[in-house]
Amino acid sequence: MQHQNIPAFRSGFEQYYNSVLKPLFNEIETERKKYLSYFYIGLGIIFIVIPLLCGGVLWLYISQYGGTMPKSENLPFNAIAFALLVLLIAVSTPLSRFRSKSKRKIMPEFLKYFGDFQYSYKKYMDEKILNDSMLFGAYNRHYGDDYFTGAYKGIGIAVSEEDLKMVTGSGKRRQTSTVFKGIAILLSMDKAFPGKIVVYRDWGFFNMFHKIGSLCTGLQHITLEDCVFEKEFEVYGSNQIEARYILTTAFMERMLNVQNAFKGKKLQFSFFGNKLLIAVSTSQDMFESHSIFCKATNRKYINAALEQIISILEIIEILKLKKAPE
Repeated sequence: MQHQNIPAFRSGFEQYYNSVLKPLFNEIETERKKYLSYFYIGLGIIFIVIPLLCGGVLWLYISQYGGTMPKSENLPFNAIAFALLVLLIAVSTPLSRFRSKSKRKIMPEFLKYFGDFQYSYKKYMDEKILNDSMLFGAYNRHYGDDYFTGAYKGIGIAVSEEDLKMVTGSGKRRQTSTVFKGIAILLSMDKAFPGKIVVYRDWGFFNMFHKIGSLCTGLQHITLEDCVFEKEFEVYGSNQIEARYILTTAFMERMLNVQNAFKGKKLQFSFFGNKLLIAVSTSQDMFESHSIFCKATNRKYINAALEQIISILEIIEILKLKKAPE
């Protein structure tokens, strides 16, 4: 099913939901109850059986030491910790399995409403694309969640929930920091943009890190006339004239509207080749059409997912991306 504009997506969804999606949600409701019962059984084991088991082990050790408390190094802390870890994994498994099975069932049909979109679970965007955009710092762990591709009004779209992390050290000195968590929206056009333009959030004092990194790759700081845009973003590009040609006052105003569409979340973007990559930082899990803790037909989640996808499609209309600038 393919509509021509955003209002049509909203007005036509009720019929599509009732005819296509609701029967699927009714099917996964049985699965939801089953996996939820497994989850509650696991919680019962953790909060009832484990305390009794640990208490019994401690009593045996006290009895072995003549009724006195043994030294801490004699207690089997490692064994207890390992048992707890195994149980925590066992408890979380029903949640992850239900999410995986239900997403693979619902999301492909949900996305068909918007056109010829293809869905993948736990996939992430090509690392070359992320690196070419210059929007992300160094990372050595790359995770994905929802990933889908398609086209709207002649513009190719790839959307990916990205989780980029940097892990350093090992053992007790192991540290994990989040480089980026959110959604990456890749828009592809027939004609390439001239040069490269990278637009970062304005980090105040920390802008110097962007400046150093950009200068090392041959980009230069671009000064623009829009004071509102300048307050929000720092712009670097391979050519001053080309950057100003693309980042017109109208375009900058539209990009601020895109930011508002995502409720002021941290947004950055990059033009390179024939692509525009928009990165929106958010800790929220996007495109969640249902939850194991609610009835599958609860409209709260599917309505939120509908608006999130519409917000992405609106980018093309807001930016008027019919083709790359001549």
